[in-house]
Amino acid sequence: MRCSQAVQRLQLYIDNQLPWEKIPPLEVHLTTCEECKRELVVLEEIATALETTQTVMEPLNLTANIMQLVAFDVHERERATREMYIPLRPSLKEMIGVIVLATITTFGIILGQPALRAGLPFSNGHDQFAQAILATAHFFASMNSGTLTAALWVFGTLIGVSITLVLAGNDMREEWFKAISHRLPVW
Repeated sequence: MRCSQAVQRLQLYIDNQLPWEKIPPLEVHLTTCEECKRELVVLEEIATALETTQTVMEPLNLTANIMQLVAFDVHERERATREMYIPLRPSLKEMIGVIVLATITTFGIILGQPALRAGLPFSNGHDQFAQAILATAHFFASMNSGTLTAALWVFGTLIGVSITLVLAGNDMREEWFKAISHRLPVW
């Protein structure tokens, strides 16, 4: 008999459930195999310990408590699943912020392209809004190109970070603000 067969039969042997014809080969194997004999001793100690252990009465409402915990766990998993996709569904306030920032960015791109700027309804320069925009554009055009590039780079970076934070959702924003605040110097 191999050890794997003997180990499978040991518990039945201890419980006196092993068929009579399988007992002699098992006992012969146990006289020759020290590992299986140690396994038998361990199982007998466990059986003895279980026989002397007092049973504990279960609480009357055990089933109800277990079912309540299972229902609560299912509810929590469903809630966690719903919350997992919240960053992909921005709120109305976040969507308005994204639209405003995208509009400002698009407007800035249009003003930077003379061919696109000519198609705007206020490009003729006769109303106050058009004059203010043209004055602002003239101001930027008259700036040093290095200063203008740096200003546009900073403005574009701020708009990009703002759009990202608006789309990221509350959890991601909180993590980002924590990370930034840890990197800022303490005053």
